[in-house]
Amino acid sequence: MEASNATADSKKDSGTHSHPRLAEQELFGLNIQLETRERLVRLEEENRHLKELVTELSDKQKRLRQSLDELRSEQSSQLNERAGKLSTRIDTLGRRSDRLFSFWMLSTMLLMLFVVGLMAKLSL
Repeated sequence: MEASNATADSKKDSGTHSHPRLAEQELFGLNIQLETRERLVRLEEENRHLKELVTELSDKQKRLRQSLDELRSEQSSQLNERAGKLSTRIDTLGRRSDRLFSFWMLSTMLLMLFVVGLMAKLSL
């Protein structure tokens, strides 16, 4: 009986030694799983935050592009309007210079006729 008790005790001892080792390994494994899950949760939160930032930046980019397009359109309209006014002004100045040149030519011809007439009258 003593031999069987000794064998049972030795099995008991070896079981208690292996049992804490198994418990430590399980605890270590559970801690690793817990840390992994916590990291995963943090990464998911960070990913969600980054997606929100990307969405915000995308919206901001769209608004900026729209504003830029509006400014370009407005500036283009203003430039076209100015070009039209300048074209009209150039046409007006061209007509005025043509009239002035015509007046100068007519005045010169009349002056020449007057001088020729005076010379003819004086020579007679």
